[in-house]
Amino acid sequence: MQDNEALTIDGRTGKPDPTPPVIHLKTADDVRLEMARVYRDMRQGKIETADGTKFAYVLGQLAKMIETGQLEARLELIEHTLKVRKIK
Repeated sequence: MQDNEALTIDGRTGKPDPTPPVIHLKTADDVRLEMARVYRDMRQGKIETADGTKFAYVLGQLAKMIETGQLEARLELIEHTLKVRKIK
């Protein structure tokens, strides 16, 4: 079967939607890159400004969560180091 062929599934005929790309959002840099992509898509009219604004808000929240998690891990390491030094 070729990509441009229509399919019939459950009585409905049409071309299947392409699989959306995987978006990596594990690091603050990943989130920054995705936010930049959303901004470019808004500027180019690929997505509505209202939708892009919502995406950017959620991405901003993800960035804060990543930052908080990193700070928490660093604080735990500092606390552990101080505790070990205190025992010696």
